[in-house]
Amino acid sequence: MTRFDISNYQGTVTRSIKFAGVGLHTGKLVELDVSPAAPNSGIQFMRTDVPNPQPILAHPDNITSTTLCTTIGNQNYSVSTIEHLMAAFAGLGIDNALVQVNVCELPILDGSAAPFVDKLNEVGIQIQSTKRKVIIPNKLIEVESGDQYMRLEPFDHSQSDQAKNPHLEINCSIDFPFSRVIGKQTIKVNFSRRNFMDLCEARTFCHVDDVEMMRRKGLAQGGSLDNAVVVNHEKVMNNDGLRYDDEFVRHKLLDCIGDLALLGGRLTGRLTLHKAGHGLHAQFTKKVLEDDTCTTIPCAFEDKRINAVEGMGLAAMAKKEP
Repeated sequence: MTRFDISNYQGTVTRSIKFAGVGLHTGKLVELDVSPAAPNSGIQFMRTDVPNPQPILAHPDNITSTTLCTTIGNQNYSVSTIEHLMAAFAGLGIDNALVQVNVCELPILDGSAAPFVDKLNEVGIQIQSTKRKVIIPNKLIEVESGDQYMRLEPFDHSQSDQAKNPHLEINCSIDFPFSRVIGKQTIKVNFSRRNFMDLCEARTFCHVDDVEMMRRKGLAQGGSLDNAVVVNHEKVMNNDGLRYDDEFVRHKLLDCIGDLALLGGRLTGRLTLHKAGHGLHAQFTKKVLEDDTCTTIPCAFEDKRINAVEGMGLAAMAKKEP
């Protein structure tokens, strides 16, 4: 049986799916619909509570704010806290979808990407007949701010394994010197659907002092121990504790994956990030798109069968004989 890498092809959801929950910062009830979209349409967000809404493409050029979350917008409206859903899309191989939401932010759900992943897996992924874009750096791409940085190094294409199947290696580290509960943590992964499943349950986190500060500014109105890990100076305040010993750095990596998804293609190379956040992610994605030495091509790696059938579901595609 010929091996067939379905990850080389674009994907969308097989049918529409609904989510509902509270917005982390507004505290408003959010209703969210994710619907299938055509190849090369990307991830588009549209507000249903405004007159004559125009979709906003999830793209670095449309980022309007990176304060506490990633927000994209146009001249008329914006949509915030998109990073967890975007991470779920990236992890499951969903390149094209229409996301309709009835308020200005997405639901926080349990503070991770897992609830999005679970429901998206339930409806399944439809493999499309168009190759996924791949972004190949040809030189070091770097952004930094003080002691925070992101660096993307190209693979050595003289090595046959890397030339045949370029991928994304990520080394993520955090350092919270004023919180001994969080402290320093590091994680290294080769990004894949399987490895993403070990990241998607990591929840957003904050210090209890930050919650009080945010609420004085009218933020975190929907935040609770049900949708975030909260620490004080001594311990994790959630009764159920942490899901992983390194949940803090896992969530930071999850946020990065969601923000990188705005590139609209599969990034390759060795990515190192230290103390990065949404602001640095935005700078980095824009720099990648502006770098004229990067090669952006349809995916063409290790794929012996290229006649994917549009409309065929993931399970059927995986089982079909060549």
